Amino acid sequence: MLPRSARLRKRQEFDRVYRHGKRVTMSAFTLYVYPRRDEAPTRFGFVVGRRFGTHVARNRLKRRLRAGVRPLLAQVPNGYDCVMVARQALPETAFPDLIAQVGTAFQKAFSGEVSC
Repeated sequence: MLPRSARLRKRQEFDRVYRHGKRVTMSAFTLYVYPRRDEAPTRFGFVVGRRFGTHVARNRLKRRLRAGVRPLLAQVPNGYDCVMVARQALPETAFPDLIAQVGTAFQKAFSGEVSC
C-alpha cells in the first residue's frame, strides 16, 4: 500500500491529470503525468477498467501496478500527480517486465522526453 499522502483520491484530481498531463504509453499500462509545481510528494492513482473482469481481478491488477511503482517511488521527483491506466497486456506481463516498464515510463515522463 502506498502512503495516504502518495495517493490520488478525488475524481477532479484524476480528471485534471487526464486533461492537462503528459502521456507515456507502454504495453502493460499508460502513465499520465501532471506537474503540480509544488514540493508536495508525488501522488499516484491506478485505474483498471471493467473489461478486466470482476472486482477481485481488477483489484489484483491494481495491486500489481502499486507493487511495480513502490520500489521506484524514491526516484520520482516531488510535485507531480500520476495516473496509471491498465492496458490489455497487463495480466500477461511478468512482474520483472512490469517493473522495467514502470522504470522506462518514469524515465520518459520525468526527463521531459514526452510532450503533452
